[in-house]
Amino acid sequence: WGISMGAAAISKAISDDTLQPSKIILEMPYGSIVKAAEGRIKMMHLPPEPLATLITFWGGAEHGFWAFDMKPTEFVKKINCPVLLQWGKKDPRVTSGEIDLIYANITAPKKLVVYASAAHESLCKKENTKWVSEVQNFLKN
Repeated sequence: WGISMGAAAISKAISDDTLQPSKIILEMPYGSIVKAAEGRIKMMHLPPEPLATLITFWGGAEHGFWAFDMKPTEFVKKINCPVLLQWGKKDPRVTSGEIDLIYANITAPKKLVVYASAAHESLCKKENTKWVSEVQNFLKN
């Protein structure tokens, strides 16, 4: 979950704190922690519900927070700097619906880049030339 969790952590930090980054790159953020659990469970060929709800509740309880409030789709609404949102079209964990909602909820200048051959993996490794070009162009402008 490293990539998605990193993007979720960045969006939550900006939402909760007074962080003012000049730009951010979000790669494959999940829409909510329940959606992240569903994606993981589907990969195991198990029914996503009620397992995702139970895991979300239990995980939050174990760590002392209400996990159902972990919603990057909401956190991104407070971003006020340019955003490069990146996603692998073959991602089995993060759906296009989640990415579309996150993109729609970002009100700051934004760009969505979809990597046609990538799943939930390093976009830099999978489509290096495209990734380098997109990241360089984003950081230059």
